[in-house]
Parts: sequence; C-alpha cells; structure tokens
Amino acid sequence: MEQLARLVSTGQGSRQGPRGLRHHSCSVVGPFAVLFGGETLTRARDTICNDLYIYDTRRSPPSWFHFPCADQGLKRVGHRTCLWNDQLYLVGGFGEDGRTPSAQVCILDLFI
Repeated sequence: MEQLARLVSTGQGSRQGPRGLRHHSCSVVGPFAVLFGGETLTRARDTICNDLYIYDTRRSPPSWFHFPCADQGLKRVGHRTCLWNDQLYLVGGFGEDGRTPSAQVCILDLFI
C-alpha cells in the first residue's frame, strides 16, 4: 500500500481514468483500486493494453491516475492480478494478440 501511495504522489501519472475498458484485472489494496491491462474499445488499433490505472479514494473527490507501461510484453487480456506479500502479481491471460494464452506469472513493478 505504501508503494501505491508513493506512486500517486510522484506526479508521474496523468489524472486520467480508464475509458471503454473490458477484460482487465482489478485488485483492491487498502484505499486503492488497481486496474491493469484489458482491451480498450476506443482505440482503432492496439486494443490489448498494458496500462496501469490507480483509483485513489483517499482524495476528495477520489481520483484516477494513469501510468502507461513501457514493457510491451506485459499486454494482457483476461488475466488476473493478486496481491501477495505486498507485491502485485500478474497471472496468465492472453497476450497482445488476444488469442495466445500466456502461462507467465510476473510481479508488476509499481515503481514506474
């Protein structure tokens, strides 16, 4: 949770929430909702994304933060994220073509 608080306070993320997103993952970590990946319905191409969105309920009003991920290999749809031992894990799903299953399990680096 401290990592998320530091991340949203850095000013690196834009204040933008997800638009037209489906088949993403969402993990609740204390006062934060963390969304990752999914399929965007608003882009003409490149519909599978690897973006990280954080919803911070500590703020009034609550605010979204958007952190684009540089690692193109992490594009996922239909995957899961889970918090374990203070680390956010990305598990399975389908890769950037939306059809190739991924058996990969990796830790999402929240210090972008």
